[in-house]
Amino acid sequence: MLGLLIAANMAARPDPRRIDVLASIGSARITGQIENPALVQSTLEELVASDGLIGARAAYADGQDIVVGKIDGDDDAVTASAPFGSAQNGTSEPLGTLTLYGPAKPAGSQSLLLTLLIVLGILACLLAVCLAFYALLNRSVLRPLDEMAQELKETGTSRHDHSIRFSENTQNHMTGPLREIAALLETKGRSLSKSDPVSDQQHHHLARTVAIAQMGYATLDIEKKRFISCDPAFAGLLDREVDDVLKSESIETLRSDLVLDFDETESAARREAIILGKSVDETYRIIRHSGEIRYIRVLMNPVSRPGQDPQIVELVGQDVTEQRLAELRANQADRISTIGNLTGGVAHDFNNLLAIISGNIELAALAHAPKERLEYIDNALTAVARGAALTQQLLAFARNQPLSPKIIGVKKLVTDMLPAMRAALGPNIQIVEPDGPENWMINADAAKLETCLMNIVGNAADAMPQGGTLTISLSNRDIDSFQARQMPGSEPGEYVCIELADTGTGMSRAVAAKAFDPFFTTKNVGKGTGMGLSMVLGFAQQSGGFTSLHTVQGRGTAVRIFLPRANSTVVPDTSDAMATEAPSDLLKGCHVLLIEDEDQLRLLYATKLESFGCKVTQASTGEKTLELARTMDPPDIILSDIILPGAMNGIDTADALVKYFPNATVIFISGFSQNAAVHNGMLAMGRMLLQKPFTRAKLAATLFDAISQRTTHGNLPEGPNE
Repeated sequence: MLGLLIAANMAARPDPRRIDVLASIGSARITGQIENPALVQSTLEELVASDGLIGARAAYADGQDIVVGKIDGDDDAVTASAPFGSAQNGTSEPLGTLTLYGPAKPAGSQSLLLTLLIVLGILACLLAVCLAFYALLNRSVLRPLDEMAQELKETGTSRHDHSIRFSENTQNHMTGPLREIAALLETKGRSLSKSDPVSDQQHHHLARTVAIAQMGYATLDIEKKRFISCDPAFAGLLDREVDDVLKSESIETLRSDLVLDFDETESAARREAIILGKSVDETYRIIRHSGEIRYIRVLMNPVSRPGQDPQIVELVGQDVTEQRLAELRANQADRISTIGNLTGGVAHDFNNLLAIISGNIELAALAHAPKERLEYIDNALTAVARGAALTQQLLAFARNQPLSPKIIGVKKLVTDMLPAMRAALGPNIQIVEPDGPENWMINADAAKLETCLMNIVGNAADAMPQGGTLTISLSNRDIDSFQARQMPGSEPGEYVCIELADTGTGMSRAVAAKAFDPFFTTKNVGKGTGMGLSMVLGFAQQSGGFTSLHTVQGRGTAVRIFLPRANSTVVPDTSDAMATEAPSDLLKGCHVLLIEDEDQLRLLYATKLESFGCKVTQASTGEKTLELARTMDPPDIILSDIILPGAMNGIDTADALVKYFPNATVIFISGFSQNAAVHNGMLAMGRMLLQKPFTRAKLAATLFDAISQRTTHGNLPEGPNE
C-alpha cells in the first residue's frame, strides 16, 4: 500500500525528461497534420488529456498559434519544446514549434512532509489491525489456553475429577479445535486415572525385581571418562558411596583400585564396539576394601545420537559372584572327570600294548624257527605302531602336535581321498561328492587333515550299519563378530568349511555333549578308542580353526571343520623331480649332522643313517653343535631333536646354524612336543618333521624328500662333504 501511494505521488509530478519525449512524439504527429489546423488542435487536446499536462501550444512561423489548456500565469511550470514541419519543404528552417506545459514542481519540504504523512497514516492502520488481531487471539486462544493450564494444575491435587472448566466468556469465544483438545484431555485423564492402580503395582513389582536381582544403574560419559549418574545399588556393587563414584576424577581411578586382571586390548575393543553403537556384556573381577573378590556383570548400552558417535553409555550392573563360582566349580569337576577318563584310557590302552610287546618279545626269544621268531617280532612292531598312533591322537587332542603346514586346495585333497573313503564306508553307503567351483586355499598339515577326515568317515560308517549316504560339502565362510558369538571356539574371519553329513543313527543330547571328550565312545569294546573326534577338535584348534557338531537322533550327524583361509592362492608344486632315482643312490655319501641328547637313540639313529651310506656327525646339545659347526664340513641335512637339554632347544640350534650352513635342509625329530617355540606347534615353512617313533623306511623316505627339496632348489651336492 505504501509503495502504491508513493508511486501515485510521483506520478502527480511528471519528469521533465518524460515531457521532452512527449514533445518529440507530438511534433512528429503535427508535422503530418500541419495543413489541417483542426487535426493539430485535436492532437494537442489528446496530449493534455492523457499525459497529465496542463497545456500545449503549437506556434507557427507565420505568427499563427493553436493553444490548448493553461499556458500563462505559472512561472514554475515544467515546459518542453520541439520544432515541427522541417521535413515537409526540405528547408533547414522549421515551420513552427510545439511547446508542452506540465504542473509546477512542489517545494522540497512540502514533498518530504507529504511522504511522511503518508507513511504515518499507513503505520497507524497497521497498528490498528494488529491490536484488533491480538484482541481476537487473546479472547479465542490465549485466554482459553491459560485457563486450561490452570485447570490441569489443579486436577489431581486440589480436585480429583478430570473435567476442565472455562469461564462463560471464554466458552463463548474459544475456537472449535480448542474445545476438541479440552474434551480429549478430559477423556485421557479419566483413562489414566483408571489405570493408575495397575501402573503403581507394576512399578512396585519392577522395583522389587531390580532389588532382588541386585541390579544397579549408572550413566557414563565416554569422552570425559566420568560417571554422570549412579544409583545407590550400582555404587554398592563397586563398594563405594554414590558421591565417591560421581566425584571421581576419571573412571581409570576407580578401575585401578577395583578391577583385577584388566586387559587394555579388550578394553579398546569394547570402546570401539560402543562407538559403533553396539551393546557390550562384560564381567569384571573386582576386589573390595575388605579384600573380598566379587564378580560384577555389566551391560553397556550406548545412547545413540543422530549423525554422531555415542557419548553417553547406560550401565546396568549385577553381582554374579555366586553364579560364576558355581560355574567354576562345575568346570573344575568336568576337567577332573575328563582327566580321569583320559588317564584311565591311556593306562588301559598302553598296558594292553605293553603286554602285547613284552609277550611277543618273550615268545620270540623262546622260538627256535626263524619264521616263527619273525612273526612274533612283527606282532610286537604292530603294537609299537598302535602306541605311536595313540600318542599322536593324544597330542592332537592337547593341540600340542607338531604340524607341517602347506598351502592346500581343499577340493583336490577331498577328491583324491574319495577312493579311500569309499573303501572305508563299504558298498552300502553312497558318497555325495562336493560340487561347485574351487574353494579358498588353506594353510594346514595335509596328512593330519586327511587323518581327521578318515576318522569322521569311520564314525559315519559305524553310524550307518544298514547303509545310507555320506554328503561332503565345501564352502567359503566369512564369519563376522555376531556369528562368532554363536559358534563356540570361533573368531571372526574367513574360513573354509568342510562338512561331512551322514544319514545314520544320530546322537542324543547327552552323547553329543561328550562327543569330543577323549576316550569317550559308544562303540562296543575293541571297536574304537574314543579319540577320533577329540583329535579332530585338537587339530582344528591348533590350525587356527574350530569345529561344530550338528546331530538329530534317528536322522543323522554332520561334523564341520572350519580352517582359516590362507593368504596365498598358489598351490606349491609337489611333483617329485627325483622320483625316478632310487633313495639309496641319493643318500649314499650324504652328510647328516645328527643332534640327539639320548645316547641310545643317537646311536640307533646313527646306525640307521650309516646303513644308507650317509656320513654322520653327532652332537648331544645345541651348544656342542655350535662348537662343531666352526670346524666341521658343511652338512647336507641337519637332523635334530626338538627337545634338547641346556639353553638351546632344537629350534634355536637350527636357527643359529643357518649362518654356518645356509644350504642345509633341516629335519626336526619330535616325540613329545611341548613347544610354543615351534610357533604354536606350527613348523616354519621349508623345514620338515620326522615324528617319533619312526621306522627305518620312514627315515629313508624323509631323507629322500629332503634331498629332493635341495635338488629342486639347485642345492644338491656333487659329492659327499661338498
